[in-house]
Amino acid sequence: MHAPTTAPARPRPHREGHAPDPAAVALAFASVPLVGSPEQAAQGCVEALRALTSDAVRIEVPTRPVPLGVGDAREGLECVARFSAPGGQGELLCGGAMGGWPAASREAVVQQVERVWGLHEQRAAQSLELDQLRFHLGALQQVARTLAVVRGAEETERLVLDSVGEVFFAWWAALYHTDGEQYTCRAVRSLRGESVAYAIPSRVVRAIAAPGQPPVIPPEDAEIRDHVPAEVAVVAPLDFGEGDAGLLILGRRMTDAPYEGHDLALLRALADSSAIALRNAELLDRLRAQATIDPLTGCHNRRGFDEILQVEVSRAKRYARPLSLVLLDIDHFKRINDDFGHEVGDHALQRIGRAVRHTFRTTDSACRHGGEEFALIFPETPKDEGLKLAERLRLLVESLPPNAEVPRTLTASFGVACYPDDADSIPDLIRVADRALYQAKSNGRNRVEAA
Repeated sequence: MHAPTTAPARPRPHREGHAPDPAAVALAFASVPLVGSPEQAAQGCVEALRALTSDAVRIEVPTRPVPLGVGDAREGLECVARFSAPGGQGELLCGGAMGGWPAASREAVVQQVERVWGLHEQRAAQSLELDQLRFHLGALQQVARTLAVVRGAEETERLVLDSVGEVFFAWWAALYHTDGEQYTCRAVRSLRGESVAYAIPSRVVRAIAAPGQPPVIPPEDAEIRDHVPAEVAVVAPLDFGEGDAGLLILGRRMTDAPYEGHDLALLRALADSSAIALRNAELLDRLRAQATIDPLTGCHNRRGFDEILQVEVSRAKRYARPLSLVLLDIDHFKRINDDFGHEVGDHALQRIGRAVRHTFRTTDSACRHGGEEFALIFPETPKDEGLKLAERLRLLVESLPPNAEVPRTLTASFGVACYPDDADSIPDLIRVADRALYQAKSNGRNRVEAA
């Protein structure tokens, strides 16, 4: 046989003027929902009090952003108790039945109401904390996905600022990198046109933060505020390792919300991820440079030449602009090697490499085409201008005085071709420039010939 089930005890009905004991109060409030919305919790408290008092009851809680009032109309009710609640003090209003209750019964009611709202507030705080953790996790996943693909330094810097700026709704963000005794600005993201200083002295940064330390909110009198917009909100140091460091600076948020502890913790995680991504990007750029730069002369190698010429000819074709290609060859280079040795030949190549790298515009490209032959790519340059540039370089090479490294005068022969005047494809352009170079060598060397 099964033992008979015992029904839960109900609060004993009480006659008017008779107050329930604390146990009856606790039992009445046992059915109040502790999960759910604030409205449900308030309604549960009102129903429990109506069962205890058989009277009109209202409860008011100063919840944010809108205060909560549940129960009967306030008119004709009097405040019989105040209790701690989210947002401040809540009020319990009744038609008068509780007025004659003893202090113990009234206090039991207040304790139960405070228990309900205390648990509700605790649950709301935990829910908010979980929401923040979900947001942090989502932000970290988003940034990790964005930065997981290794890109060049310039693109990675832009992605870092975009990601961090969007996560924190910052009006502006700036990224700095150590450069000697100062931090140099590498990238800026600003939605309102704020401008930042190009450089910040390292001592100014060290005064508030060092590489590897958590993000900080600079004091109002911090000198760093003299170098960035006055509303700088937070500074996050970046540690790239091997003594290399950076700085991530964020401005005020569009929501005007302050940067709190959990924001700084998230920013530190994002700063660490960004530092790794930026470090990898610099390594990638270095590897790319090593793959396309000739180590002896510092000019682009044949692979770099092919890539640059492809890009520049495509651009010239798209915008219907001219492009000049100049090929040059050091005259009697084999004789230099035979008379002075290959070390002097290498020094001769280095001298010519420096000359072609530093003589013209930053948009021009100098390449070592192979052996003692160099190539110059002049975007948006018609043929007559290309011939003038080649002649200027010929005179420069001829004027280089002998020295201990290269004990004889150097000369070079030049061939000039222009896209699209002389050729409309890359192979043809190289072919006609090479033919012009051969003509220059056949005509006595140390001269410029046009295709």
